[in-house]
Amino acid sequence: MQILCLPAEHDLCQPLLELATNAVTRLHLDAQLARLVFCLDDITHDDWVWFNFGLSAAAPQQPRRTLTIYLHPDHLLRDRPAPTPLLLSHHIWEKRLEPEELPPEQDERLFRPKVERFLYHQLLAVSDLCYGRLDPGNIPADLAEAVQELWAISIDGRLRQQRLPGYSAAERRLRFSRVFARGGILLPVYWDLFHQLWEEAELDQALLVKLARRLPRLRR
Repeated sequence: MQILCLPAEHDLCQPLLELATNAVTRLHLDAQLARLVFCLDDITHDDWVWFNFGLSAAAPQQPRRTLTIYLHPDHLLRDRPAPTPLLLSHHIWEKRLEPEELPPEQDERLFRPKVERFLYHQLLAVSDLCYGRLDPGNIPADLAEAVQELWAISIDGRLRQQRLPGYSAAERRLRFSRVFARGGILLPVYWDLFHQLWEEAELDQALLVKLARRLPRLRR
């Protein structure tokens, strides 16, 4: 299996490739993928990244795929601290001009814990697709966004049970609240559904759809 990073001269490529190689092996994806490419040219940092699947041109008769993941370098770097607000004096004429402090420079080196959480989450999603645990074509269109959010919870819950890097329950609860609050008040029963899915040892697409129907319908 070939793993590449583009642009190849990017400073983050070499450490990313080393961590990705280890993640691919631990998630047993080397038997499913002929080629994995990371493109560090996405325009903005987003919660979701773009995948592009295709059959391997070198062996089209075999069910091995090529996978391209498009991401922004910020997925791999330490989060930037929030700026401190400037507090004015009570009277504007009492304000003293202090020397301006320059913001700390962004550390452009790869931040391993963040990268591993990102890699294992994305690659377990790829594993679900490759091994047929999830078939996007059989998800009702009106539930697609909700199922995608529930799928993300299942991914990180399973990673936790396997003692692999992934996003924490607190991070997933925050995302769950932010997304489903658009559809209405989040009642205790909805959090019961969250924790039920978080504790599931296997991905069950029928369960994802069933739970999505019981959650608030997402408004746009």
